[in-house]
Amino acid sequence: MGALMTQNDDMLLAATAGKHFDGGCHCGQVRFRTIGPLGKLLICHCSDCMRIAGMSWGATDVAFDRFELLRDDGLKWYDSSAIAKRGFCGNCGSSLFYKLHSKPVIAIAPGVFDNSDMLEVAGQIYAASHPGWGPCDSQTLPHLDEMWDAKP
Repeated sequence: MGALMTQNDDMLLAATAGKHFDGGCHCGQVRFRTIGPLGKLLICHCSDCMRIAGMSWGATDVAFDRFELLRDDGLKWYDSSAIAKRGFCGNCGSSLFYKLHSKPVIAIAPGVFDNSDMLEVAGQIYAASHPGWGPCDSQTLPHLDEMWDAKP
């Protein structure tokens, strides 16, 4: 996930510059606000991300000085490696953040934003280390919403 944490200009979403984006965990014990620009999404298939999330983990990133915790009642941090820690809600288990110890940037899971329509995927890393059942190709996989009564 470390390659994500650069805030290079070519990885930034220019349309998000100066705008506020809020989000939080499933139970509401953790809430945050960011001020763009946000980074493009990077999907990571490394073994650490797979173990933490149960699948690949994706994130956008933002400069840490543009990130604010509005509520952190459930926030827990886990040193997942020698170089980084991960933030999650200790109450509902939502995987929220990834923070390298050496960079002033925080990665945020896209699904924890109240609205993530502003995001776009830049690419993936460690795809070769993903198990044989993936990575998933959303263009060719069947859409089973009707079978599972999954309404938007």
